[in-house]
Amino acid sequence: MTKKTADVQMLIARSEQRFTDQIRAAAATLLAQPNLQIITVTGPTCSGKTTTAQLLTEVLEAAGHRVFPVSFDDFFLDRSRLPLTPSGRVDHDTVAALDMETLTSCLTRLVREEETDLPLFDFVTGKRGGVRRYVPVEGDIILLEGIQAMYPEIRALLPGDTVRSIAILPERDVETPCGVLHAREIRLLRRLVRDARTRGSDAQKTLSMWEDVCVNEDANIYPYLDCADICIDSYMEYEVGVIRPMAEAVLAGLDDDSVYKTYADSLLARLACVEALDADGVPADSMFREFIGKKEQPQ
Repeated sequence: MTKKTADVQMLIARSEQRFTDQIRAAAATLLAQPNLQIITVTGPTCSGKTTTAQLLTEVLEAAGHRVFPVSFDDFFLDRSRLPLTPSGRVDHDTVAALDMETLTSCLTRLVREEETDLPLFDFVTGKRGGVRRYVPVEGDIILLEGIQAMYPEIRALLPGDTVRSIAILPERDVETPCGVLHAREIRLLRRLVRDARTRGSDAQKTLSMWEDVCVNEDANIYPYLDCADICIDSYMEYEVGVIRPMAEAVLAGLDDDSVYKTYADSLLARLACVEALDADGVPADSMFREFIGKKEQPQ
């Protein structure tokens, strides 16, 4: 092993440990709260909410609690009824995309520790696909996950004395010799790579959707982040180097006459000043795998 390889592995290990330590510290803080009943995990797109919720669940269950996860995505209206953004795209991020009547009923029953039939949304058909039943057990913790958890309309449905909230997002800007990659751009790079890999979205589609994403975040998420009881920084010190070649490949497909070409070139110029790192060193269970994909197993 070369010194460079060892240094990269140490950087990755340090970043992963820092993230794990934040999860464990958050769990310890939550478990110290009397009468804890509900935890919300929220944050803007591509913040790492899914892995954070999973890791938090593992720590809480190890402490003797049963954790029951609830996703706001399951409360979407049928696709045909979803509102549109001003640009004419389906808007999944607004509170108006949720079946508030069903959500209010379910949250009320969960808070009362009553048996509850929760909807399951089928993203293939774009409709509700069934239900799952929650039967309460003493000591349960309900974990609500989704960007909507921070919206005022949702927080108004939850009792403040038994609910604690976690906000997660990459918090820091990244200085490069060619300029700053802002924290929001870190999430954009994650989304470009994730959506190309999992949804077949090219750079044109992702960048066009990003405008609406930012409008919603500025209106409904960023103003309320200070309301969170705990904030977790999901930035990984190694991530720009790892994601660089993947993001470059996605952005290279943008047409020269695209309205986003100038901005994409700016992103590429700043990425070019960051040393590319091999993704193989990123652990299989890393939060960052949400965006770059599973670790390939040796044949």
